[in-house]
Amino acid sequence: MIKETAYAKINIGLDIVDVRPDGYHNIDTIMQTVSLFDEVHLEKAAGVSVYCSNPDIPSDETNTAYKAAAVFLKKAGLDSSETGVSISIEKNIPPQSGLGGGSSDAAAVLRGLNNLYCTNYGTSVLEELALKIGSDVPFCISGGTQRAGGKGEILIKLPLFIGLYAVVVMPDEIVNTAHAYSLFRHSKTVVHPDMGATAYALGEKNLSLLGAVIGNTFEGLVFPEKRAIEKVRHDILVTGAPVVLMTGSGAAVYGLYSSFEEANLAYIELNRNYRSYLVETIRGVI
Repeated sequence: MIKETAYAKINIGLDIVDVRPDGYHNIDTIMQTVSLFDEVHLEKAAGVSVYCSNPDIPSDETNTAYKAAAVFLKKAGLDSSETGVSISIEKNIPPQSGLGGGSSDAAAVLRGLNNLYCTNYGTSVLEELALKIGSDVPFCISGGTQRAGGKGEILIKLPLFIGLYAVVVMPDEIVNTAHAYSLFRHSKTVVHPDMGATAYALGEKNLSLLGAVIGNTFEGLVFPEKRAIEKVRHDILVTGAPVVLMTGSGAAVYGLYSSFEEANLAYIELNRNYRSYLVETIRGVI
């Protein structure tokens, strides 16, 4: 049996640049691995099967872990009725949160199968396979601190933004990503954050500057329809977090703090009313 840890991510700034000719969107974002994680267990088996501890998550061909197994086994020439994998996922990352749980599970399956079947594919090959599954999956192969462009597949490693503490809050709302992108296509007033300034503040680990320049294009699109998410953002700001942002297309919102003590006090306060997670920014998995 192989065990892989599938870490969540947050977006530290996110700009939707434009719509591509293929209908997808070009983005500019910085993704950062955090310490919240799922556990993924893999065993050799005939065919592909997925079990997830969260009964609301489908275990069929629509599951990203299942898709990852199918893509990998085909690449390795192992997609026969006699070879495959049994996947078990202990789910801790909330779904439809913008925390990349499904993407990270898929990346964990790719890494795990690479070990299980001793195929020795390098990171670049795993990232190539990952893009066939979803836009965030290539980042989740190695994680850490990376700036992502294109659909998410153009990755540039940045100086590690690790050892900082955040409180991630999940509202009683979810956001459909496809719908969020449709709001962008039909909006005439779109906010484009300065990702260059965001990257600079991140490199300096200057939370005050980061809080002044950070932004997420999705916030201005989603908040008018999802007031509960906007309220969460307000409630995190009240705790004194110098940086507050919705991650991905939502629905989770996080606050970054200057110390563990400040983050822990905020966590205690926010957890009274919301499902909250106290996390640390970490270096990733490879």
